[in-house]
Amino acid sequence: MPDRAPSPLDLLDDIGLHLLRELQRDARLSFADLARQVGLTAPAVAERVRRMEAMGLIQGYRAEVNRAALGLKLTAFIRLRTNHGRDGDLERFAAEQREVLECHEVAGEESYLLKVAATDVQHLDRLLTTISGFGATHSTMVLTTKIASRVLEPFA
Repeated sequence: MPDRAPSPLDLLDDIGLHLLRELQRDARLSFADLARQVGLTAPAVAERVRRMEAMGLIQGYRAEVNRAALGLKLTAFIRLRTNHGRDGDLERFAAEQREVLECHEVAGEESYLLKVAATDVQHLDRLLTTISGFGATHSTMVLTTKIASRVLEPFA
């Protein structure tokens, strides 16, 4: 029987899971700090993290920015059922619009789910008016966010 290809999950023993949890909580931790938490040397931790990156388990590091501090006080979700043949146009539009934070092609009644940020209701209205040119929209404005991000772990 041939050996199976290595999987990113192969890296997630108890120490690997601990490292992954800590990096999701604070990606700025030094290898020395991580090493103290998991009981390894800093070079061993650095090697494990590099393998997680190389296997695609860790895809990147980024700063969480306070959108309200940048003047983007509103967040909304827009469900969109695109007009026939407009998918490519919508995807290009979404990629070019700074207000579009996320764009997901979805199954169900709608074609796309967009997460957008706006400065105020008028800004959101202008954005919705533009997006409605691609098809029928339904929007939901976020009042408060109860869970913004979650530490991910593999499911059994």
